[in-house]
Amino acid sequence: MKGSRPSRRGGKTRFRTVGLVAKVSPRALRLTAGLERALRRRGVEVIFDEETGQAMRRDAWVRRDRIARTADLVIVLGGDGTLLSVAREAPTTTPVLGINVGALGYLTGLKQEEALSRLDEVLAGGFREDRRRRLDVRIPAGPDAGTYRALNDAVLNRKLSGRISTFSVSVGGTPVARFRGDGVIVATPTGSTAYSLSAGGPILDPALAAVVVTPISPHTLMQRPLVVPASATIGLKVIGRRHDEGVHLALDGQASFMLDPGRTIEVREAGSSATLLRPPESDDFQNLSEKLNWGV
Repeated sequence: MKGSRPSRRGGKTRFRTVGLVAKVSPRALRLTAGLERALRRRGVEVIFDEETGQAMRRDAWVRRDRIARTADLVIVLGGDGTLLSVAREAPTTTPVLGINVGALGYLTGLKQEEALSRLDEVLAGGFREDRRRRLDVRIPAGPDAGTYRALNDAVLNRKLSGRISTFSVSVGGTPVARFRGDGVIVATPTGSTAYSLSAGGPILDPALAAVVVTPISPHTLMQRPLVVPASATIGLKVIGRRHDEGVHLALDGQASFMLDPGRTIEVREAGSSATLLRPPESDDFQNLSEKLNWGV
């Protein structure tokens, strides 16, 4: 598919420092130990993030949000959530390779049984680079004011179930929707197969320069998902006062911020993309068909 290019470069080993990030589970940690030994035998320096390093009882590690700035390549052993925790902040120049030791593993590039057998191919630069768009999410005021990054989605919804709120959506400063419901999702093409899909949103090709705005359980039959250019600035706001307290913003289902009603959150395409490594034979549509059990 478009948006990918070969990552092969001159020299036998492209990556000389590899970061290992693992889901803290016996299966993932066993495979991490095997990869560490294999990498060191090849003369590759290995570093760990804090959680993995402590679980592996290593003496040195770096923070997870900094490991991709220290390593030439980060190998993530887990599911999509573990990969997102790294790729959300990784520089474009540091590729991330996911090895599925989780459930779905839609974003991961390899099965766990392939991790060691294809390691030399990875180190030689034989995998393709798949650039994925990210979002910059700006909270303009309050204790969490700042700009934050997301690879999958930014979700504005209620913290407590059983209540609905009024949400407004603007695109490029123009109001386009106001509805009662549980929340609203702004998803990248990568995130279009995550929460947005469960909420009835469309699947976007990863190469599209677009984002999808998906309402969550809107209290109207007329409100539908909206696909807009990635260059557009999307404004999200909760309308209301006391009865709308308890609304929060979640990024990739991980970072979370409580918001006051009446505050507009701005979402736009980030200035840099995440780089995921994929086997040269992989195909996004085939992966989609397999993971979603389309029966092809």
